Amino acid sequence: MRAAGAAGTGHLHGYLGRHAGVRLRLTVACAVLVAATVAVSGWLLVLLLDRSLTQAAQLNASQRADEIAAVLRADGPDAAGRRLSVARGETTIAQIVAGGRAVIASSPQVDGEAALTPTAVAAGATVSERLTDLPVGDGVPYRVVSQGVLVGGTTYQVIVAQSLESAEASVRTVRTLLLAGLPILVIVTAAAVFVFVGRTLRPVEEIRRQVSGITARDLSDRVPIPGAEDEVARLARTMNDMLERLERSQRVQRRFVADASHELRSPLATVKANLQLIGPGSSSPDWPETLAAMTSETDRLERIVTDLLLLAQADDSGLQLRREEVDLDDLVHLERQRLRATTTFEIAGDVVALRYYGDLHRLSQVVRNLADNAAAHATEQVVLGLSLRGSTAVIEVSDDGPGVSVGDRERIFERFVRLDDARARSAGGTGLGLAIVREVVWAHGGSVEVVGSLTGGASFRVLLPL
Repeated sequence: MRAAGAAGTGHLHGYLGRHAGVRLRLTVACAVLVAATVAVSGWLLVLLLDRSLTQAAQLNASQRADEIAAVLRADGPDAAGRRLSVARGETTIAQIVAGGRAVIASSPQVDGEAALTPTAVAAGATVSERLTDLPVGDGVPYRVVSQGVLVGGTTYQVIVAQSLESAEASVRTVRTLLLAGLPILVIVTAAAVFVFVGRTLRPVEEIRRQVSGITARDLSDRVPIPGAEDEVARLARTMNDMLERLERSQRVQRRFVADASHELRSPLATVKANLQLIGPGSSSPDWPETLAAMTSETDRLERIVTDLLLLAQADDSGLQLRREEVDLDDLVHLERQRLRATTTFEIAGDVVALRYYGDLHRLSQVVRNLADNAAAHATEQVVLGLSLRGSTAVIEVSDDGPGVSVGDRERIFERFVRLDDARARSAGGTGLGLAIVREVVWAHGGSVEVVGSLTGGASFRVLLPL
């Protein structure tokens, strides 16, 4: 049965932990904390009050005993006995007991009674005790102080009893007030916390409702920002920033998909049209031209798919590089030779010997894409060079073409962006080359920028830290 009860309690705590909201949990936690704090503080207060009142009674009894003892020493038992004749109802009572335990003087309240305490005290000694069986007070506790006094060869015992009734009444009153006020205080605190936390979390609930209504189809909505400059306001701003990034990413993704579909549709349509022209068993005299066109479009399809896969990998988990020792000057020299063999442009630029630890295939792709971009826009000259600036290798590719305006120098690295669309399509460009250049350079920890060229065109600079 005990195990079953423990299991039931555990299930209850688990259920509350899963289903109780922040508001309820904070309210319960604050109520428990306040109850525990007030209970401990109240217990300490009652303890200190009782000790303080008891010490005060002890002090009063001791002072009264000292006064009677002083009179007893100076004037004898008769004079001391007259000092005990106090009015009835006094909370302090006293006796003078001779050496044979005979009471020779006492306060009116205990007149004719035996000694208040059976404890015998030697001359010069003082004993303090708490007694509840005195012949007065109906069981009220007293603080009893006994002091031994030697007068004329006889030892007398001065007994003074101070009532603790008022002290205990005060302690009981405080205890009752604490016990009665504790539930009220806990209820008021819990209610205040419940209302305050509810008002504090109200903007959070509004944010939750707003976010729950935002779908992938429309990310333009934003959550409300509270007027107070607090954590909830910062949460709302962060949420809006996240929604803005998601919306921007969604726009880029949709545009990317649309552009990719458009780029793939053109070569596919060409291949399909040529296949329809050939037909089964066709002996068309245009077959060689048709085959060449289909081969060219198939190659273009392959390049587009390859570039798309590369960019998809970069978006998903980053480019996986196969690093090795690469002679950058060899890559630049190979592209210079290729441009001389395939174009009529003047190829210029200085090349220094540099070795870099990177991905040979990807770096070769960077130089090739920049060289093809320059050749596509140059009129007479392409500058392809390699230099060292401090601890950075700089690959610079320039042309003397129309250049790139300042407003387009960042946009040109986006996917499927072609500033000269008709010319790029005629050259078989897809608008992915510069985007791939930036992804590969970033993967190597470098950067790429485009500036104005001394020859009047555009100059692309790749900075690779050695």
